[in-house]
Amino acid sequence: MNFERVTKVYREESGKKTLVGLEADFYDKLAAYVTRLDQSANTEAHKNPNSPKALLLQDELRKVRKRRDQIFTYRERKLALLASSRASGAEVDVPSLTTQERLLFDAMVALLRKGRSDAFGGPPVGAEPSAPALPAEKPTPPSREPPAGMKVVKAEDTKRTTVPASLKDHVLVHVLEDLPPFAGIDTTYRLKREDVVTLPKTIAQILVDRGKARIVQVGGSGT
Repeated sequence: MNFERVTKVYREESGKKTLVGLEADFYDKLAAYVTRLDQSANTEAHKNPNSPKALLLQDELRKVRKRRDQIFTYRERKLALLASSRASGAEVDVPSLTTQERLLFDAMVALLRKGRSDAFGGPPVGAEPSAPALPAEKPTPPSREPPAGMKVVKAEDTKRTTVPASLKDHVLVHVLEDLPPFAGIDTTYRLKREDVVTLPKTIAQILVDRGKARIVQVGGSGT
């Protein structure tokens, strides 16, 4: 990842109505590049804040951060339109997305479909949703007990904002590897290896399909 790559993606996204295909770890590599650039700029600033090299690094850092934000904004808007089309039943061609964008896209589709269902005869809009049941640390059936040494955490603990959801829409999953923070529906998930969390079925299935987690218990299966 370098300044030329960021600039190229920025120009393509700003000049096209369609999404540009990106590798799954694009944002991870971009974050690492920004960190390295920030460290280099600070090192040169400590030596001589007015040196040509220090000024060039500061300028590059400022431009990269701005273009990073613009790239995500452009892509977020295009993803929202694609999600709306898919939620309405249309076949849409979704190019290669980053890991974070794929989770965001699938979550948006699920949310929009639920909104349509509610509007077309589902539960009344504004009805008080039932709070999800918390997984017991020591479930009665022995087969459901987490493996020894595994910590059990509530999904709510990984979010910035707790969003009540129906128990039937959640499953208990075991996270198999550290995951970068990713956006959910009005929430941000921060999951680590060996975490056991309750997640919406849509997001849980994405993680399972990618080998990042396994389903331990389907929400509400014991009731």
